[in-house]
Order: sequence, then structure tokens, then C-alpha cells
Amino acid sequence: MEPWVVTTLLLCSYGFFKELRPSEPFLTEYLTGPQWVNLTGEDVYQNVYPVWTYSYLVLLLFVFLLTDLLRYKPVIVIEGIAYVATWSLLLWARGVFAMQVMEFTYGIATSTEVAYYTYIYAKAVRKRAFISTGMITNGLKE
Repeated sequence: MEPWVVTTLLLCSYGFFKELRPSEPFLTEYLTGPQWVNLTGEDVYQNVYPVWTYSYLVLLLFVFLLTDLLRYKPVIVIEGIAYVATWSLLLWARGVFAMQVMEFTYGIATSTEVAYYTYIYAKAVRKRAFISTGMITNGLKE
């Protein structure tokens, strides 16, 4: 198998599994549910969710520079670690501060997606870029 095919298939697999988040539509219910995290709706909307918005904005600037400095693979590894940390905190941590830290790690994960989306173009053969783009895009369809 050609190297660009292997790289594209690995990226498709990684992209599919990182985008597979069946619990996300129920996050607010999970955070406010008395049998789970038990936060108030005001805590969730005023103190927890805004952390992702602002952390994503600030971290995205640093990720652009970090990607140029370290290249793609280490940043993609950071993305994977941040996703694991996010879901670990979501499952086992309790309280407003812990959920704010969880949203910050989610901001790290989502801001580093830039490296994932650009890595394919760094490794794909120029004449095969459209095929790679199609495979990656279809791997991410929800």
C-alpha cells in the first residue's frame, strides 16, 4: 500500500473516533442532573460553558505558532491527550471549578484540530490531495 493511503486511512480512523461523541447533546442534562454532577443551570451557562469559548480563542493563536514550531504530529498527540483529559474530568470530577478545567481542556483539544486538518496536506501527494480530502471529510461526517 502506498504511504499516502496509509496516512490518509489512519487520519480517517482517528478523525472518526475523535468526532464520535454521542453524549454531547446531553451534556447540559448531565451537568445539571442531581444524580450526576448536580450543577445549577446558571452555573453551567454563566461559569462553565464560557470557559471553552475564551480558551479556544486564546489557545488557537498559540496552536498556530506551536504547530509551526513542532510540526503536526506532536500537536495531534496533544489533541488526543486533551480529549482523554476532557472526558476523564467529565466522568470523574465534580464541581464548578472541575468543570471549568474540563472546558479548558476541551478548548485545548478543539483548538489543536487545526494540526489534524492541515497534516493531510503536508503528507498527501499533491495530485492525490483531492482524494485525501474526500476521504478525510467523509470520515468526519456525522
